[in-house]
Amino acid sequence: MRRFGHFLWKYAFPIFVAGFVALYFYRKLSQPELWSANLVPRPEWLIPAALAYLVAYTVWGRYYVTLLRDQGAHVATATGLRAYFISQMGKYVPGKVLVIVIRIGMLGNIGISRTAVGITAMYESLVWAGSGALVGILLLPPSLWEGLRAELQARGGDLPDVHRYWLILPLAAASIGLVGLNRFVNRVNRWRKGKHAAQLPRVKLHMVLLGLAYDSIGWLILGASLLLVLGGLQPGWPTFDEYWNLVSIGGIAYVLGFAAFFMPAGVGVRDMALQLLLAVEMKARIGPGESAAAIDGLAAMVAVMFRLIGTASELIMAGVMYRFAPAAARAAVRAEVAAAESVNA
Repeated sequence: MRRFGHFLWKYAFPIFVAGFVALYFYRKLSQPELWSANLVPRPEWLIPAALAYLVAYTVWGRYYVTLLRDQGAHVATATGLRAYFISQMGKYVPGKVLVIVIRIGMLGNIGISRTAVGITAMYESLVWAGSGALVGILLLPPSLWEGLRAELQARGGDLPDVHRYWLILPLAAASIGLVGLNRFVNRVNRWRKGKHAAQLPRVKLHMVLLGLAYDSIGWLILGASLLLVLGGLQPGWPTFDEYWNLVSIGGIAYVLGFAAFFMPAGVGVRDMALQLLLAVEMKARIGPGESAAAIDGLAAMVAVMFRLIGTASELIMAGVMYRFAPAAARAAVRAEVAAAESVNA
């Protein structure tokens, strides 16, 4: 029974969701109105979009290096970034646990425990998501919020009847709450086993607050990447007026994909959220005179292209860094991944 449940969670359910999303995008991209429009991919926009995407991840990876050093790790920036980029491949496995496993393998000899490496990876992920939620909700314009509500109501759904700022709390507060949980566990451990009991590595509150602010820079850069993709598909469409809205859209879509831990790299969930938000933004900007089907199709095309560019950029960067990583680090990663797979088998 346990193996059957594991099979459903790891394979059957993600495949079902991926199939549903594929059908959704197939219908959006099959609209004749989309292909009759001036849809011409422009490399001079798409290549900078890929570079901006990698710069955003470099900013987030740099914060992870800061967390490691705060724990007392002796790690060079290049070494920490290499582990960060290579570990991104772990998010393409349901549960995303391999992200932490790969980092432990890559950073096994930097002067801190394996537990500390894993805990900093957990904090980094939660701060990343919390920062994306903050940026996404704070920059979300009221017109887009109301347009999204109308779009969902037309499809038989609705948004919570609360002010959008309240949506920040559960995601942005998760990393801060983890600080309190960490201290609580350590106190219980001392109470049960005495004052000399082993303690979990602590991440200080000011480091989390620093990360929420610092990671927002990466989200601003990711918004620029999304704007470049849109410009690379639809000449004359993006302007600086849309930039802040695209930052918000990118942050919200990525955080929703992160929350869907059962889907590798948020596949499907992130892309549908991105398509829906982009469609609402485009309809508000273009006006009612344009074909709704064409706008939905263009939003779907941008979401698909953004996924392809992001995934290709990550794979190329991770592949290059893994190829030139020390042999011992590569062997440690393979051993850690094999051990994790044997436990989950």
